[in-house]
Formats: sequence, C-alpha cells, structure tokens
Amino acid sequence: MNAGPLLPAELFQLDRSTCLALLTTQHVGRLVIGGDDPTVVPVNYTAVDGTVTFRTVPGSVAATTDVERVAFEVDMFDDRTRSGWSVVARGRLIAVPPDGAQPIVDTWAAGSRDCWMIVSVEAITGRLLRGAVDRDAGSAGYL
Repeated sequence: MNAGPLLPAELFQLDRSTCLALLTTQHVGRLVIGGDDPTVVPVNYTAVDGTVTFRTVPGSVAATTDVERVAFEVDMFDDRTRSGWSVVARGRLIAVPPDGAQPIVDTWAAGSRDCWMIVSVEAITGRLLRGAVDRDAGSAGYL
C-alpha cells in the first residue's frame, strides 16, 4: 500500500556558475531562433568559457538566419525519480571561421558540417526539480 510522498517535489533556481557547469555536461541542446516564424533546432554542441559552439550545414536555418539574438536550451531528466534540470542561455548567434581554435564538436547527423557557429552566453538561467520521494520507493525492485 502506498502511503504517499514522504517529501514533496522541490523546485530550485540555479545560479550562473551552476548553469554554466551543467551546460558542459550534455552533448545535445536546442537552438531557439525567434522572429516571425520561430524555429527550434536540435544540435550537438560543446560549451566552453561562456560560449556554445556547434557545427551546421552552410545554408541551414542556423547559418542563414538574420536573427542575431537567440536562446539555447539544454536539459536532463530522470523519469524514475521524476527529477531533472533545465538551463536556458541567451546571447548572440555568430558565424565563425573554422580556424582550428574552436573546441571539438562531435556531430551525430550525417553530412559535412563546415559552418561553425557560436552562441555567446550573455544571460543564463536554470531550474532544478527534485522529485517527490515516495515512502515505498525502496520496494520497487529494479534489476
């Protein structure tokens, strides 16, 4: 018999340094391009020193947008514990020449991704959700 949650779920605001640290832990995020026809583009990325770097195909939405300010979102969720975090960075989208100074970005999509882009992280926010702890969680039995 389930006696209900022992501890309720909790939502925490994250500080800038924690958000920047969490941004470095994932490899896939979403570039959000606003404007009259907002677009969300999933990309492989690397985050280093307050910038998000990704590669794309010349002529892609990210490479040809005339919107300078964008958002970049990354998150992690654990369905079992009903917990996770989400970080949203806002900044400028800038095309950069592939001069060898960019960090390594491993792309999963097929094709040549020779257009290097960065999002300069000017503002960043995040939230952490710690799920409710169930009294009977220990009896669930995972293999």
